[in-house]
Amino acid sequence: MLARARDTETRVPDGLMTRVLEDAIREMPKPEKASVWRYLLGALGGWPAVAGLAMTACVGVWAGGVLSDDLVWTLGLTEDASLGFGADLGAFDMLLVDG
Repeated sequence: MLARARDTETRVPDGLMTRVLEDAIREMPKPEKASVWRYLLGALGGWPAVAGLAMTACVGVWAGGVLSDDLVWTLGLTEDASLGFGADLGAFDMLLVDG
């Protein structure tokens, strides 16, 4: 019986394969047009990376505004750079304590 079934040639109706392929193409997801922001976000590593960059920028602005008054870079007459520490460094002075 299996040998007879194997030898019997089955034929698909003429329009069936065409209808199946048309249905399959219709059900395929359409590619979505991505915006420039989506490409930029993907290039940076996604939302976690962008949040880290934003936080780093905020800390940089804070440090530039708060610490620039207390840390003064000056050039002397001999063109050597020296770093002068002010009297009050805010919370930053706790990092300079030894022991």
